[in-house]
Amino acid sequence: MQRPTGAKDGPAAEVVQKFLSSLRDLHVEAHVVRSEGETSEALRSIISKAPSRSVVVAGVPARYAGAVKAGLAGAKVDFVEDLRALPQQEAVKLLAAADAGVTWAVNGVALEGAMLEVVYDDSEKLASCLPILHVALLEASSILPGLAEALPLVGGLVREAPPGTKPIVSFISGPSKTGDIEMRLLYGVHGPHTVHAVVLDWR
Repeated sequence: MQRPTGAKDGPAAEVVQKFLSSLRDLHVEAHVVRSEGETSEALRSIISKAPSRSVVVAGVPARYAGAVKAGLAGAKVDFVEDLRALPQQEAVKLLAAADAGVTWAVNGVALEGAMLEVVYDDSEKLASCLPILHVALLEASSILPGLAEALPLVGGLVREAPPGTKPIVSFISGPSKTGDIEMRLLYGVHGPHTVHAVVLDWR
């Protein structure tokens, strides 16, 4: 099944800026990269500062795979697509032990500062929600003004999915957080403690 890769027409500059601003408000570190080299360098910097010894990668389109591999050189890297050949228990164990997850977001949502993740396998979802560091890659051209534009796309993906392959859809809006402890908003209680968005604006 072909993975959706976002919108075809680029957004207005103010939409991208609003997206970056909304991400910052939600404690997401945003990086705009304009080439393969910049992409690799951004990933290298993020992973080295964590530090992350073990990284899982899920759903990155072929066009960007080389930059991702170069950026993660030196770390132990497992691609979720390769883990499917393993027994499920072993694959989950590897995912749970990873320090960082690098995944693909289909769209950005500017007003809400969210990243739309669409996967068709539970293991791919675990790559973004189990490691304490999550790095989401997305194309600048995929950024939408708001949920009003994003939700019809989600509906179309669900309707058009073949039987037995319904997508797992998530709107990722920053590190894990809870307001249940003494009525205070706390970050990093469960799931990713740190989230980075690498916005690909390759020329």
